Amino acid sequence: MQISKTVETGHIENGENVEMDNMLCDLIDIHKVKGNEEALRRVLQSIYSQLNSNNDVKFGTKLYDKLISVVIADRASVQVNREQIAKVLDAVQAHTKQFPWSGLCLLRKLSSISLCDSTNAEEEPEQLHPHAGQILEHMLDDFVRELGLEYTCSPQLFTVIQKLLQSELKENRKLAYSIMRKLLLSIGRSEDFHKDCPQLQQALKCVEPHWPAYVVIMEQLEQDDSHLVLPMLSGHLPRFVACSQDNDWLSWLRILYLRLLENRNKFVVRWTLEYFLLHSTISELRRANLLNEFLVAANKTDLYDAEDYLLPEQNIKTFVQNSGTVNFLEALVLVPWQSLPLLHWLRSMPPRQPHVAMALILKICGHVKSMQHETLRYEAQNRMFDIFEPTIESFSLGDYIQFMRALCSNSDNFCRDHKRFTTKIATCNNISEELVHFDKNLFVIIYRTDVKIGIELHKKLSQLPKDQHGWWRLFSFFFSLKLECASERMQILDFYQEQYDLNIDELERFTDLNELQQYLVHKLECGTDEEISFVLHRAVDWFTCERLISWNQLDELKLKPAELLSQGTILTAQRLATLLNGIEARLEDESIIKSLIAYLKQFPDSVLVATAIVKYASAHWSVEESDQILNDVLEASQFLNINILCCTKSVPTSLLIRGILSGNPLSGDKCIEYGYLINQYNYFFTSCRKRDSYINFVIEGKTDTHPLLDELLRINNEMIDTRQSYVENCKDHRIKMRIARALLRITFKGPSYWSDQLWQALLAVNEHDNIRYMYECLVARCLPSVDHLLKRLQQLTELKSCQQLSLISVLHIYCLSKYNGIKLEQLQRIIDILLPLTMAANLQIRLFAQLVLHRLLLQLEDNNIKIPGVTNMKLAIENGLGHKLSECQYEGRLLLPKICYQTPDGLQAADFILYMTYAPCDEYFADALRPNMKLKSELGKYRSSLKYKCLTA
Repeated sequence: MQISKTVETGHIENGENVEMDNMLCDLIDIHKVKGNEEALRRVLQSIYSQLNSNNDVKFGTKLYDKLISVVIADRASVQVNREQIAKVLDAVQAHTKQFPWSGLCLLRKLSSISLCDSTNAEEEPEQLHPHAGQILEHMLDDFVRELGLEYTCSPQLFTVIQKLLQSELKENRKLAYSIMRKLLLSIGRSEDFHKDCPQLQQALKCVEPHWPAYVVIMEQLEQDDSHLVLPMLSGHLPRFVACSQDNDWLSWLRILYLRLLENRNKFVVRWTLEYFLLHSTISELRRANLLNEFLVAANKTDLYDAEDYLLPEQNIKTFVQNSGTVNFLEALVLVPWQSLPLLHWLRSMPPRQPHVAMALILKICGHVKSMQHETLRYEAQNRMFDIFEPTIESFSLGDYIQFMRALCSNSDNFCRDHKRFTTKIATCNNISEELVHFDKNLFVIIYRTDVKIGIELHKKLSQLPKDQHGWWRLFSFFFSLKLECASERMQILDFYQEQYDLNIDELERFTDLNELQQYLVHKLECGTDEEISFVLHRAVDWFTCERLISWNQLDELKLKPAELLSQGTILTAQRLATLLNGIEARLEDESIIKSLIAYLKQFPDSVLVATAIVKYASAHWSVEESDQILNDVLEASQFLNINILCCTKSVPTSLLIRGILSGNPLSGDKCIEYGYLINQYNYFFTSCRKRDSYINFVIEGKTDTHPLLDELLRINNEMIDTRQSYVENCKDHRIKMRIARALLRITFKGPSYWSDQLWQALLAVNEHDNIRYMYECLVARCLPSVDHLLKRLQQLTELKSCQQLSLISVLHIYCLSKYNGIKLEQLQRIIDILLPLTMAANLQIRLFAQLVLHRLLLQLEDNNIKIPGVTNMKLAIENGLGHKLSECQYEGRLLLPKICYQTPDGLQAADFILYMTYAPCDEYFADALRPNMKLKSELGKYRSSLKYKCLTA
């Protein structure tokens, strides 16, 4: 009887049809070996269909083992998807419950696959199996029940969970969270866990107290609103950190840190960086293997946006102080920094750091030198001198030059430290050894610096034997051209006459440039192509500056000015420009004008060259040709220089308008860098300042303002007609800002201007607030009389709500600033117009009308102007609005009268409005706000409310 039962059980365990199981296994093997993927797919699909069917089909252990090997264990298999794997796992679960003994083998096999167990203890563990997460999540309860908790909770299990948590696939991370939750439940259900598994308890000592919160936090970080977890995180993270002395728990904590630093939500990243800066050090980040990730996360330009969010300098200072300067610098040089983040971190370092190894400083110099933004690089270079001043002070002359080369490129205008450089040259006791550092590249770097460097260097050079003068014998000779002091200049030239037999009198008699060049090459003993080239070019400077007194000499000496310009340096260009200024007749060969224009495009700061071009064209060319040259010059120059415009007979209105509207809008990192320079360094050289120079030229009376104002209004109103709506801060919006800003400034100097086009600009429907506000101020200022306004107010009910608000705002500004010029009966009419609006259906209009009326009534009361019912109306509004009356005082439109009468000119008023409405920082001049910091602070409250609305939108 017993034997019969065993046979029956074995038969069932191996399937209802052993022959069918064997056949299926053989088919799988045959197709697998032969690589017949299509046939194999059909066999597997047939098995899946049987498993999916409602029939109570039972396969044997052998087939399940084969399915696990082929469908699940095979990493390269492309025949399966998650649903098919789940179906096999469900079938194995059912089989295991019915036949525990054979099922145990299947479970062990699945466990081994999911945990990537190696057959050899010395082998490295395999990479995570692609289906490990699904197997563990699906089968964990079975593993715990059949294999035991201690077996299941192996070190490999935690390794797999951590790999899943670090996966780039969100689905894998979700599986990890589910596995962690199931494991916690299993541990909680195990009554003897703490008593019978002390070794396991030690391995899991971090699990029970922290995993619940850890899982919740990690899951929340997956959400779009992941910043909502920050309060919970700030409560639990200190407890997590307290347990991080255990390396096992530190590995879990590192995964959390990475999720925080790499989070897509900017608020999470900001919070994390600030937390690390205040609560961690370089050593602690290194221990967590997190230092590079932390610095990479901090190396993003949008973290240093002065208009939005700026990583706090004080936090960085705390971090550097807690970490130690050297540790911090060693970490800093390992990251390929972007320009603005590097500058901000350098700014945050305390000045005059104790001695730092030169090799480390040179590495930092390399980062600074590679900064792409020229102005940011310049400020970073300056900061280097502040931070490392004690070390720089201790440098020998050779070390100092090496430092300077590492910090500055040939294009940099090095002028910060010329006094120290001069002192180091003067105090150098081994100049013959240090001269090896003085080559052409160094000359290019310091040529534009203080002349005392050259004088001091010549003193040292003159003390050396001739064979030690090296390349810098050339520099000292031509450097004398820059010296204004005749005695210093002659002292240098006398040296060359004595040492190199360079006869100065003979030099001054040369009338042939080529002969002069060959003479200098010979006397200065030029031996290399570089030396010869240098002398040839500098000889042109010498000749043009010393020998040419008038333009006519060029013809006499058979010299072509364009060739001189191409061969010489800026000294030649300036000399030719000076000579061009003095001519009285038109040139036969005017190719020099084209050459000077090309030169100006390369060196746009050459005002002397620009002035000469414009003056010549204005004097000798037609108006059309002169206007075109003026346009070309202004296109090449970064700023309009008044001296340039003063050289012309007239300036076309179209050119002035183009200048007023000029400047490409900045966006992205460039806009952030720009804003940082303005905010932190009061950066002056902005596109806004270029536009201001055109505006200032107009108001100086150099042109008739009314046609220009009409044209600006026409452009604005044409945009209203053709573009009904537009995106905030787009190109069209920028143009409108620039037009309104110019109108406010120019009309302030010419208050007699009025045009009915202003009504169209004011009442544009789809307009942004800062444009509306500027036109409300403009119309209120330009109105010839209150009758114009009252006439327009009669049409109030025919207008849309946004237009009504603008008209009420004009009324508000006009009445508060010009109430002395308004007659009593006109004031009564204004009140009569406002009263019905205080009960309008539109909430905005109703509230604004009450606020404006209340202010007007206060004005009347304060100035003792008697109008019946004023007190009762005022009290009724106060009772009706309650606390809203004070809350609304810092709303945008209610601030406009204060802006108008507290600003000295229209440009400043416009800039306050643009600042208040969060316009891009390159559209206004931030420095114009500094004289009235109290007003700026008041406007800042409204600005902050706009920022908050943007963040919560």
